[in-house]
Amino acid sequence: MNDDTTAEDIYAVIGTVVARLLKPDQHLTLHEITSALHSMGELSDAEDVRGVCARAVRLLARQMH
Repeated sequence: MNDDTTAEDIYAVIGTVVARLLKPDQHLTLHEITSALHSMGELSDAEDVRGVCARAVRLLARQMH
């Protein structure tokens, strides 16, 4: 994968997780999002999904620090 595709995949998986977690009048934290991404990666049978989720978690972890 090239860098553009990887970034698009990372943003897509983050968007998917956020869309699943969002509820009216509720706030999301980066911790909740990273936990959901970690779980999504762990539960996936697809190696590419696991890799994208792991990269997304690392990206968001850098945002927390």
